[in-house]
Amino acid sequence: MNIKYQYNYVKSLLKRYGLKGLVLKTLERSRSPMLSYTDVYQRYLAGEEELNRQREDVLSFAPLVSIVIPAYETGEVYLRELLDSLTAQTYGNWELCLADGSKSCSVESVVKEYQMKENRIHYKRLTKNGGISENTNAGFEMAAGEFVALMDHDDVLAPGALYEMVKCLNEVPYDQRNLAMIYSDEDKIDSEGKVHSRPHFKPDFNLEFLRRNNYICHFLMFSRELLHKTGGLNPDFDGAQDYDFVLRCVEAGAYVGHVPKILYHWRIHEGSTAGNSADKEYAFDNGCKAIEGHLSRMGTPGRARVTPNLGVYQVSYERKGVYQVSVIAASRETLAYIKRQITPYLTGEGYKIKTEYLLADRLKKDILNRAKGDYIFWAGEHVTIPGDALVKLLSICGAGQNGIVGAKILDTKKRVLSNGYIYDREGHLIPSLKGLYGGFKGYFLHGVIPKWVSAVSFSCVVIKRKALEMAEEDLRFTGEYYGADLSFSMRRAGFFTVVTPEVSVILKSREKGGLNQEERKIFSRKWEKELSRPDPCYNRNLKLKTGYTYEMRE
Repeated sequence: MNIKYQYNYVKSLLKRYGLKGLVLKTLERSRSPMLSYTDVYQRYLAGEEELNRQREDVLSFAPLVSIVIPAYETGEVYLRELLDSLTAQTYGNWELCLADGSKSCSVESVVKEYQMKENRIHYKRLTKNGGISENTNAGFEMAAGEFVALMDHDDVLAPGALYEMVKCLNEVPYDQRNLAMIYSDEDKIDSEGKVHSRPHFKPDFNLEFLRRNNYICHFLMFSRELLHKTGGLNPDFDGAQDYDFVLRCVEAGAYVGHVPKILYHWRIHEGSTAGNSADKEYAFDNGCKAIEGHLSRMGTPGRARVTPNLGVYQVSYERKGVYQVSVIAASRETLAYIKRQITPYLTGEGYKIKTEYLLADRLKKDILNRAKGDYIFWAGEHVTIPGDALVKLLSICGAGQNGIVGAKILDTKKRVLSNGYIYDREGHLIPSLKGLYGGFKGYFLHGVIPKWVSAVSFSCVVIKRKALEMAEEDLRFTGEYYGADLSFSMRRAGFFTVVTPEVSVILKSREKGGLNQEERKIFSRKWEKELSRPDPCYNRNLKLKTGYTYEMRE
């Protein structure tokens, strides 16, 4: 990238983050353990032996996959690399539907050369460049496949990409396959396609995370029926058309599958969003529109706004009407402290929070015999909470099927104690991002974006009464295992656990010795089936070790 481009890029970052923010961003990036990915990336790609095995494998369900690509003045080198990556696929039942809105004949000439030796490549020259959405929709009209896949015109697929996606389809329940949508992990490559960097190891489907960040992005494959139900891409959202499409697929009842493997290589160059997001700020305004439209259609209206982290949005669910909240703490001092903190925020535009204050030595389900609120706000001992904590936690807890919402927990030095918990097969609860400086944002912004997690710290939570009523309480557990057991039980009943870093609570003291190991053994036996599967809110390519979460497994 040339010096002028780099100068403009740094200038745009300074404008977005300010000097302090830019320094923190630079410092955090310089310390990222993912910097070593460039040297070890081949560890995360299939070797030749595995690729040969894929070529010989006969999948029971092997649909035609139509890969739709809208092209516009694609650089010849990029286009050739893309086409070569398709012809190298280990899964053979595919077709390329390339809709070209270019003014010149450069794309057409390259494609025709490839068509001479590859009859799976289909090309259509458009009469005009209609933009990303209209050009893609023209590609959809060419598609004959039972499933359709999207990718950009200057990116590259790993050789086993289609095989892995179709293999995932084979694992989808038969009665849900007709509405399947599958995505994968990805990394970035430089303009020459030689340097791999910034791997994105993603969680499984996570609606709260998705509502603030299109983490699904590439590589995306979906059923023709799902395409018909959603009506394709909407030109009103160009720049965020894929985000709007994914959200509408979710609304249409999509079965969302995830392949936790690097299958897509997103190219960084001067004209790409990967290279400089600031060049396409209109896309992020359309992202706000996509989110707000989605929330409205889902019956959870709210507002979205662009943040300095372009591509990441702040979502505020609408607060409307009167909320009945039971505020509970273990001591009168804590209860009085909470009351002083939250009182100024109990009334706001369009809403009012009515509170009652109760004492309980710990949060247990029998509190519902005394508590009248539709929501329970619990804060443990020795915590410093911001005044708007209740309002923010309540806002998210009231949305959809969220059952528990907890805060990010910091120590007195403002280091993360937990940002939710991750589990392993033995039932250990690993505190997410533990040890990270509170001002840092975490791997792919996991330290600042609300999301579903498997469990949260019960130092500061809001719980939906209905969810607590449906949970099966197990009094063998105390502390964090009590909260984790409730979260697992609520998940079984259809309610989700959320952590929101938008509320940071400082824990002023902490018991020594860590989590109770006897309770861990009981927990692991009770939830053996659930624990046998990787944590859906994490990624199996990342470490499961306190203080090292969101680092690559060795």
